[in-house]
Amino acid sequence: MTTILFERTGGFMGRKVSLSLDLDALPSDQSEILRGLLETCDFFSLPESPSLPPVPDEFVYFITVVTDTVEHTIQTSDTGMDDSLRPLVEELGRLARKA
Repeated sequence: MTTILFERTGGFMGRKVSLSLDLDALPSDQSEILRGLLETCDFFSLPESPSLPPVPDEFVYFITVVTDTVEHTIQTSDTGMDDSLRPLVEELGRLARKA
């Protein structure tokens, strides 16, 4: 079982967006996309905190991935985000807006 918890806060309006996904319960094409994005960014090796502090009015993201054997949480922001993580954040943001 793999679960992804996603939260976006901040921005000019300060609106919070959150999403919880059980990858095993998603259609296989969606699950495969998200699993691929997790693998591409090597999610479990990313640092928990960004190297750069967020700037005012930018979005801050919290992502937790829980599997049967490991749980890892990261915090990042638009300016501090690793480039390899951006496609995952964009996909999770898109799914959160649809929820």
